[in-house]
Amino acid sequence: MPEKMMPLDEFLELTTDEQVEKLKRWKMDYTLKDIREAWNFKHSAQYYMLLKKLRIYERVVNKSDKFYPAQEQLLNRQNASEELGWRSQPAKLPSDSFDYHLNTTLSGAELADKLERLAHFLKGERKNIAIKLSLGAAEPETSEEESEE
Repeated sequence: MPEKMMPLDEFLELTTDEQVEKLKRWKMDYTLKDIREAWNFKHSAQYYMLLKKLRIYERVVNKSDKFYPAQEQLLNRQNASEELGWRSQPAKLPSDSFDYHLNTTLSGAELADKLERLAHFLKGERKNIAIKLSLGAAEPETSEEESEE
């Protein structure tokens, strides 16, 4: 019979080793979705960020399961830099730091969803956050029929 998952507030009171042990046992019996629902997390990113804040991410997450936010976006940026002949050294951030960049055009609903996810993550952040935010209307896309007229 699987071990019952405990509420998040009780889990946070455990020692680091106990937290790691519990999560390893739960991962054998439950899915990430089950854990997220038990802890009222809307998104998997919240779970992974909690593990990073608790400094147990490397001990709990299997290499094949690791969450890499915006990995494709980072690769695209790196490839573009290399094509221009630029080489960049990745910044060394402390393990409890984060850096989030978004440079794209989205619909209002898509942007609202991304900002909502970011807001959920930031609710637990105790440090001051530096932010640069720039929003503007994108140029409307013209169809081929309009450009022929």
